[in-house]
Amino acid sequence: MTTFFQKQNMTELTPHFIPLMDRLLETKVKPMVKGGNVVDLHELSTIIFSALPGVVGLDCPMGVDEPEEIGKRVNILLDIIPAQLANPMKTFGEMASTKKRNTIQMVIEMRMMGRNMVHEKRKEMEGWEGQNPSDDLLAWLITANDAAGLNDEEVVDDILTVYLVMDNMSKQIGSLFIYLVNHPEIYQKMETELRNTPITGQRSLAKLTYTEMVILESLRMTPVLLRGTRWMKNDATVDGYHIPGDVQFQYSQYVLHRNKKFWPKPREFDPERFANGIPGVDDMTFFPFLAGPRACLGKHVAMVSMKLMLSMMARNFDLTPQPTGTVPIVNQAMAVTRLKGGPFYYVQPRSYEQVNEE
Repeated sequence: MTTFFQKQNMTELTPHFIPLMDRLLETKVKPMVKGGNVVDLHELSTIIFSALPGVVGLDCPMGVDEPEEIGKRVNILLDIIPAQLANPMKTFGEMASTKKRNTIQMVIEMRMMGRNMVHEKRKEMEGWEGQNPSDDLLAWLITANDAAGLNDEEVVDDILTVYLVMDNMSKQIGSLFIYLVNHPEIYQKMETELRNTPITGQRSLAKLTYTEMVILESLRMTPVLLRGTRWMKNDATVDGYHIPGDVQFQYSQYVLHRNKKFWPKPREFDPERFANGIPGVDDMTFFPFLAGPRACLGKHVAMVSMKLMLSMMARNFDLTPQPTGTVPIVNQAMAVTRLKGGPFYYVQPRSYEQVNEE
């Protein structure tokens, strides 16, 4: 696994995300909200998270000025999860449907895009003196992978991971705000914390304890990844069940997160259950980012980016939910949560004095 995605690197990267989020606020969010408007927050967060990689060094022909296109491509990419992305044509072969073959071609194009990005960045880095610019995410990825002895194909994997994380987080923020429609008191408490805690770096992010509780509870109720897949190398016996080697098995964190054996009142949205951090139970009862050596590489980037977006929204806008009865769509035929139509909030820009007096 690349060292880039380790938690300690977020300390150095976070201060550079902050002005970039401010740039997105001015170029993407404010024009969409204007003087006050009803906004689909899932759509808004998709625009923000799709654009974010483009302004931290992972720019490409679909960069910050065309974030919606990235979101479309990533959603197509998700249709073949958990396929092996390195060689998807080999995975599906001639049995692939037209839709799936088009998806495979999209994956191939995205990998080619990633290879070109790495090649051009390496040429650029040859002329640098000293350390890489601290806000150049792609340079960080390349340097970290070189230090770990990994090759450029693994750098491409990391690039796709960043895009997948950002797209998944837009869905997670959407799910979070859907639950808050029916829990205005929870949003008010989170909003107060966010407005009273200006973000300057990783230390200030760590002070957002209640905000993190709300994020964790949304990840428990509706994790973006509904299930995981693993291949068994050898025979194993688990809880009395024999699992033969060389087979694929699946497990569902969505189901486990709602198991009343481990979670009191599991269908209630209650951030207070995370008041002491991750509950003092078996680690394998809460794993929204999967677990073990093949857990999600971008989980720390995900938590940082979600907190930054919630901070940006709370400090710059007053949000009023518009109840529509929308719920997160859980399609067990897929590996991810799908959102369609909302959540809708009336978003009113706050005055300069309101934003800066806190």
